[in-house]
Amino acid sequence: MPRYFFHLYDDIVLLDEEGIELPDIAAARAEAVRAAREMACQEVQNGKLSLHHRIEVEDDQNRPVLTLPFKAAFTVEDKSAG
Repeated sequence: MPRYFFHLYDDIVLLDEEGIELPDIAAARAEAVRAAREMACQEVQNGKLSLHHRIEVEDDQNRPVLTLPFKAAFTVEDKSAG
């Protein structure tokens, strides 16, 4: 099973040196979305949310396979507008 590495680019850069084994890129994307949502929740609890943060995923050959901006991990609705 391939190993994917999830590098976080936000206020600081955190490079994933361990990675996790996942069956394919679709599973890696799902993991990146889950992680981005979890981190966004923590930011909101601290009273802020930056949509400029991103997670970059590389395969075990150090090849980039996807970039997930935090803003692509969820939808913001404002039902009061309109």
